[in-house]
Amino acid sequence: MKAKRILFSALVFTIILTLTACNLPIGANPAGTPDIAGTVAAKVAIEQAAQTMVAQTLSAAQPAANTSTNTIQAPPEATFTPTLEPTITLTPTLEGVFLTVSQDTYCRFGGPYSSFKIITTVKIGQKVEVIARNPENDSYYVKNPYEANSTCWLYGKYATVTGNASGLTVATMNPTPTPTYTPTPAIGFSVNYVSLETCGPQYAFKLFIKNTGSSTWQYISITGSDTVTAFAINHSSNTFKEYAGCVAGVVQADLTPGESSYVLNVSPGQFNYDPTGHNISINVTLCTLDGGAGTCKSVPLSFTP
Repeated sequence: MKAKRILFSALVFTIILTLTACNLPIGANPAGTPDIAGTVAAKVAIEQAAQTMVAQTLSAAQPAANTSTNTIQAPPEATFTPTLEPTITLTPTLEGVFLTVSQDTYCRFGGPYSSFKIITTVKIGQKVEVIARNPENDSYYVKNPYEANSTCWLYGKYATVTGNASGLTVATMNPTPTPTYTPTPAIGFSVNYVSLETCGPQYAFKLFIKNTGSSTWQYISITGSDTVTAFAINHSSNTFKEYAGCVAGVVQADLTPGESSYVLNVSPGQFNYDPTGHNISINVTLCTLDGGAGTCKSVPLSFTP
């Protein structure tokens, strides 16, 4: 406040000094008459300037009022976000008896043995519910894990059982099925000498063969010799071919049960001479597969053309 008074006094002194200076004679008018109007105007201007300076000084000295309105805002309310706890799903403890296998195992209908029909294959690690066991306690009657309302028998060699296995019901397996007897097809044929055929200088004997069994013949072999000349006879074929002289007749791929055919020892096996009156001893062999494979049967035959 004291500083304001000193400043104000200095300002007043300056104004007075200025006004005094304004009253000093500046110069004489040409007519010797003082310029009253100019002096008055100058005083008025000086006074106005002084008032303005005083007002500005006072305004500068006095701190400006704070016209701004300070609005104090409350801090925003914190929104509470609860931390979600993970939902814990409780796995119910399965009651009962279960098993798993360490090796893929067949599950069969009626019993666990190979004579029974396979229902499914239980894979390694698959959990299987056990219903009962056999009296020997080495096989289990289980629910088919891959199909609803289906049961089967599983051999327990590779099984690991959990639960009260001793409390399992003892079940009786189906009787082991009696294998169906399939009789081996009977094989048989008959063979007879018919005649001697010629084709130029070559000769061959004609045979009549009939299938008397239940198998089908697909191959023929004729081996033997002329006991007089020791000529070796060696004929084989996957067909049954008939000749009349040099002309080929009916060719059959096989002989089914009851069928018959004429055959000759031709291409190869024919004689290059006339064997008439000689004793011929041969073996005729038929087989169920081409090339002499499968089931074969031989019939010996001797004749004199």
